Amino acid sequence: MLRLIFAFRAFWKALWNPDKARLFLEEPKVERKSAEPVDQSHLRLLMLLQQSSRLIDFLKEDLSGFDDAQVGAAVRKIHEDSNKCLEELVTIRPVMEESEGVKITVPQGYDPLKIKVIGKVKGEPPYTGFLVHKGWKAHKRSLPKKVGENVTDVICPAEVEIR
Repeated sequence: MLRLIFAFRAFWKALWNPDKARLFLEEPKVERKSAEPVDQSHLRLLMLLQQSSRLIDFLKEDLSGFDDAQVGAAVRKIHEDSNKCLEELVTIRPVMEESEGVKITVPQGYDPLKIKVIGKVKGEPPYTGFLVHKGWKAHKRSLPKKVGENVTDVICPAEVEIR
């Protein structure tokens, strides 16, 4: 019943104001924003880690069929190559220089993006606790940009050897 009343009201308004009726019946013009480029830096970093150390191959491998010595031997090379690649591209350093396990004080006004306070947190800072993890921050960011190429989600192409 309410829809019928609404329809009659719309009809009478349209009858007395045809310009508004035309505007109502026209399809709205949607302004399309130009597609902003998608930041693919995370995929470029994965691509470079894959190229330098085959990190993704290792992480996606089922290790249940290998013994610890085999895994350990593979990890040494992957660790060395991945660390070298990261150091060249990002240069990661600890957020806190203190050794893990030592007692520290978190000051009032600390940056929650740099320090995550966990455990039985009560009241306001300063807090005293034990450093569980140093945290990591990027000092240098020199990830190469892909210029002039289409955005792709392919991190590493499949390789086919022709014999």
